[in-house]
Amino acid sequence: MPLTASAAAVFCNEDSEVLIVKPTYKDYWNLPGGAVDVEHGETPYDAVVREVREELGINPPIGRLLVHAWVTVAGKGAQALYIFKGGVLSRQDMQAITLQQSELSEYRFCHPEEEPGLVPPHLTAVWNEANIAYATKRLNYVTANL
Repeated sequence: MPLTASAAAVFCNEDSEVLIVKPTYKDYWNLPGGAVDVEHGETPYDAVVREVREELGINPPIGRLLVHAWVTVAGKGAQALYIFKGGVLSRQDMQAITLQQSELSEYRFCHPEEEPGLVPPHLTAVWNEANIAYATKRLNYVTANL
């Protein structure tokens, strides 16, 4: 089974709500981000910068790594997830968001307590750790087996 890698960013508004996006091809919400092009030597950081630019049409600064997660799904293999701190979006950035229509149908900001009902169950622990790392300025490592 192949190993895949994905990178995402946690962006907030001034009310400490987290930006989430609704992929057109999934039944749940996610953080902005996507697959790391490992074949072509792309790093997780470069991938999240590219994905945010493609998906949201903005190019805000991406900060430090918040979470490195290792998720193993029975019958599908393992995935390395890298979640970076995107910081607080400016009003200008929020007004400039232009969704990549082929991949995203909508976006919204939500309080971290709302996330468990919106994200896939196997990523709930990863998102929780990302929120903790964002607030405590530390790096968290998470493993999940499904």
